[in-house]
Amino acid sequence: ALFLDLDVVIVDDITPFFEQPGSFLIIHDWKRPWRVTGNSSVYRFRLGAHPDVLADFRRDFERIRATFRNEQAYLSDALHRQGQLAYWPDAWCASWKYHCIPRFPRNLWRAPQVPAGARILIFHGVINPPDALEGRSTHAWRRARPAPWLREHWRE
Repeated sequence: ALFLDLDVVIVDDITPFFEQPGSFLIIHDWKRPWRVTGNSSVYRFRLGAHPDVLADFRRDFERIRATFRNEQAYLSDALHRQGQLAYWPDAWCASWKYHCIPRFPRNLWRAPQVPAGARILIFHGVINPPDALEGRSTHAWRRARPAPWLREHWRE
């Protein structure tokens, strides 16, 4: 099964996501690549292959909640300990705020673009596809010009 968050935009063929070898694939954290934690906006697993992870989560929920920052940190840790965790090729899942929006001050005059090799754009944090279309942001350091080209890939 390929899981996709609702706030992602597919910009290229996703067939390779089904062909990539690995038992459990997830996005590697862009901001802190030294961590094991993956971003669960796009992940793939075989249905029924990891019932132990869900059983542990249900049985030990309070301990897990106290130990891990969020569910994706728990999921990444559990599958890493089993030797099952793998990451998508870096270019495939691009962060809207880290990879598409030009760095300051270029973001003030250059519109966001799809990075080379990207297949899915991930809208994590406060900016969502409707905001990106219009160039709306709640953070001055993440200001971006409108990206009307997103309409080619995403419909409200």
